[in-house]
Amino acid sequence: MPHSGAAQSGVSPSGAGRSRTSVRTLGALLAGVMVCGGTAACTATGGKSAARSGGSGTINATPVAAVQKAVNKGARLNSGSYRLSGKVPGQGTVEGKVSFSLRPRAMDMRMKASGGREEGEFSVRLVGGSLYLGGGKDAAAAMGGKRWIKFPMKHKDTGPAGGFGGMRRQADQDPAAQASLLPQSDDVKKVGEETVDGVRTTHYSGTVAVADLLTKRAARSALTAERRKKAVEQYRQLGVNELKLDMWVGPDDRMVKFRERARATQGPLDVTIRFFDINKPVRVQAPPASETMDLAQKLKEAGRQRA
Repeated sequence: MPHSGAAQSGVSPSGAGRSRTSVRTLGALLAGVMVCGGTAACTATGGKSAARSGGSGTINATPVAAVQKAVNKGARLNSGSYRLSGKVPGQGTVEGKVSFSLRPRAMDMRMKASGGREEGEFSVRLVGGSLYLGGGKDAAAAMGGKRWIKFPMKHKDTGPAGGFGGMRRQADQDPAAQASLLPQSDDVKKVGEETVDGVRTTHYSGTVAVADLLTKRAARSALTAERRKKAVEQYRQLGVNELKLDMWVGPDDRMVKFRERARATQGPLDVTIRFFDINKPVRVQAPPASETMDLAQKLKEAGRQRA
């Protein structure tokens, strides 16, 4: 959980207790929710070019081809928005909205978690090379009036050893990359035609074993193997052995809805993502400096005090 190291070293003595508490709370919420959702890049990676229909041993290429086409189209998106809702292991019920842009790189994430280890509402903004975590009134009360924590996406003191590396990696994930794993299922099938948010879609479903995802050869895709590998690693960290994936594909081969279900070490995973406003402009502003605690600056101050 990305909180301990940076929290302990990044504040002055007078505000240490308040800041450690707020960093732990915001860090836990962010890490717990973002394994299934909000990031700066809503794209998808490669999949298998064909699958076997359940039990027959025959190749059922048509559903796999349709799913792969939607995955590849999603991989080429530059911007968009999505809503997510469901259950995350250890974090309870989550819901929220995320808007993202790849060029320029930006993200605005607003989430709510309840019924788990950490509860409350929080926001995440990615602007340029900085990530901002906001906890509203609760964060302000814990940080002497500051509502946001700012830290750089790349910094020697916020790498894995500094305690915030895991948070940075979560913010760099692809929220729909999970969908790219569906074409590798050996039982991809067409469930039927359904209307989702007023859009006529085709529903596809399949099950995949997480242990097999890194050994199976993936079809050529618009994204790199490294991005696909990161998506698989999320599930491994959660202790997921098998995934049930559902995808709803609309007109022009666009993914309209995606659902993932699994049993993880800390409980059930069941998250649904609905996509909208595809390739529409996304503008994200940094929070006011007067409401922001700059983590990099705090680390420098702490270093000077120790010297």
